[in-house]
Amino acid sequence: MLDVERYLGALPVPDYCDPVDLLTEALPTLKPPRRIDVPDWAAKERRLRTPSYSGPWRNDFAPYMVEPSRMTTSRRFGAVAFTGPARTVKSDSLILNTFGHRVCCMPREMKIICPTEATAKEFSRKKVSPMIRATPTVAERQLPGRSADALHDKQFRGGMNLRIAWPVIGELSMFDIPDMLLTDYDRMVDDVGGEGSPFDLSIKRNQTFGSMGMTIVEGSPGRPILNPDFKPSTPHEAPPATGIMAIYNQGTRGRYYWNCPSCNEPFQPLFDRLEWETKDTPGESAKTVVMTCPNGCVIEAASRNDLNRSGFWLHESGQGQPVEIDDPNVRDTEIVSYWCEGPVAVMQGWEQLVARYLRAKEEFETKGDEQALKTTVNVDQGKPYLPKVLTIGDGLSDEMLRALAQRFPMKMAPAATRFLTVQVDIQANRFVVQVDAWGVGLERWLIDRFDLMVPPELAPGGQRDAAGNAARSIDPGRYVEDWEVLSPLLERYYPLAGGGYEIRPAAMIIDSGGQPGVTENAYLFLRRQKKAGNARRVFLVKGQGGLDKDRARFGQPQKMEKRRRTRRTDIELVYAGTDLLKDEIALSLTRKDPGPGAYHLPEQLPDHVFEEFCAEVRMPSGWEKKRHGIRNEALDLAVYGKALTIVLKADKIPDWDKPPAFARPLDENTFSRRTDGQEMEEIYAPVKRTSRRKRKQNYVARGMNGGL
Repeated sequence: MLDVERYLGALPVPDYCDPVDLLTEALPTLKPPRRIDVPDWAAKERRLRTPSYSGPWRNDFAPYMVEPSRMTTSRRFGAVAFTGPARTVKSDSLILNTFGHRVCCMPREMKIICPTEATAKEFSRKKVSPMIRATPTVAERQLPGRSADALHDKQFRGGMNLRIAWPVIGELSMFDIPDMLLTDYDRMVDDVGGEGSPFDLSIKRNQTFGSMGMTIVEGSPGRPILNPDFKPSTPHEAPPATGIMAIYNQGTRGRYYWNCPSCNEPFQPLFDRLEWETKDTPGESAKTVVMTCPNGCVIEAASRNDLNRSGFWLHESGQGQPVEIDDPNVRDTEIVSYWCEGPVAVMQGWEQLVARYLRAKEEFETKGDEQALKTTVNVDQGKPYLPKVLTIGDGLSDEMLRALAQRFPMKMAPAATRFLTVQVDIQANRFVVQVDAWGVGLERWLIDRFDLMVPPELAPGGQRDAAGNAARSIDPGRYVEDWEVLSPLLERYYPLAGGGYEIRPAAMIIDSGGQPGVTENAYLFLRRQKKAGNARRVFLVKGQGGLDKDRARFGQPQKMEKRRRTRRTDIELVYAGTDLLKDEIALSLTRKDPGPGAYHLPEQLPDHVFEEFCAEVRMPSGWEKKRHGIRNEALDLAVYGKALTIVLKADKIPDWDKPPAFARPLDENTFSRRTDGQEMEEIYAPVKRTSRRKRKQNYVARGMNGGL
């Protein structure tokens, strides 16, 4: 048995702590705060070490950030909010400089909240740690030991502890924190654990500290404008939106002003004040960009830095008049808020700003995808985005679609057709089928619509009586045999308007959800089609609501087994971002002129199909049915078709004169044939036995596996 007293007696007695060391560590707590604001501290002590610059922090590099960062030590306001484009140095000025100032001048608890756990790790590694290493006065105050320099926790002398976290309820509740710093706010969740927004919860964390507490929030706008008919009631009011723009509107509403170098009139340097000539390409057009003041004076891009240095912030008074922040009539609010736009951003040129906008606009006009347009408006211009679909007015109506419908025959491919797709929706007693013809730039025509309600004759209950009727209707969830009625759709030829050729579908996409049993039977049908050689012609789709989803992606679903092991199946699904794609469909349907992205409906389409296209209405959060029980198959099928073209990469065809085999003109297309019934002749040399990569290239060139 172990002799405890003897064992303990053999252990060395630890040395007493040195009182001098303890006092040295505690002294910063006892020292009064240094009376110096954040931008002045940064100019004196902050050091930068980047591939392009090493040296002291310079406030004149981004002078529009001086006043906002000075407000982070304000005793009058309890929060600072800054919204603007990327490349404005806002996170360095408001987050990192405030952190360094607190370490050196006001040691106390602080949290930096990033949008996600992953971004919190990146912010710690790529922002906080390099800043500490580059700034000697901060580095020398960090405590020794690995625990003082953890990924999410940094400890400094004087009781200064920094926590780098993300918006979960455990990080935004319970404990009082004098400084809460939120970065890239509009990429955070709206509601944290059902308790409220990250900003509201952060305000509560430093409320105990009274005028000494501070919440800082910064980021580029990322939430859509909620009211397309908005008109500002005061000079600086922002359009209604959630997220950081809502916080800005609650605050003092500061906007940045320049004095025109020609007429000396003050004005806001907004993106809408940029002008350019229309040239052959976006890049050439962007090279001509200039700014005009309200009086028409022309300002060259080279003047921007000088105008920034002489610029100034004006906020709103209680009556909506522009005033300086020190004016006693400034809006009575606890939030001092700021908003500037892209032309001000010091690390972004006007030429680059305009070129990105014109390219995104061109992509929207040719492909119907407004994601790039939204991104450049939010991130480059620093403005909230109004989804184009909200400009339609009261939304789609069947009367509107009937008025826009065109006279062209159904069950016939238009002369401009490059390929066909089949979309299938699953209902309890039928398959709903829609066929679209696609042309250059993904202009499309709805050419067929029908229901499949009778099961195959060889399926259980599919035998016909003397009158040719089956004993039951199709039951997709109960009978996998019923799915065989879809196979012939791949081989159904549609004649080309004008004669000479006919074409069969390049691919088919089928809904994989619905009644119990549908998903399992859909998987079985897909596996059978793979064995039949249609692996790249038959796809299953799963819709995903939400404006933050990808438009379309192709991947495997994950299944969780016991012991938390993940097993990937042999099934791949098309995940369709239904809300974003419905935006595109609505705009395509209401385009009056033919061309890329337009969606043409035939006049003889049944009335209920027009109504199905209009069964939903666009709300700020996405698309919702106008009333319960209304049918919306046509709209869903249109979404599936667009998602399919994205997966087939038809939306990224760079040159329609040299497209993939499935999208070539019908006299070269691998899915077409002459109307005399002869198949198209091979126009490429036979494949030779060569490397696997080369064989794959040859197969694609010859149109193998359906030419996809």
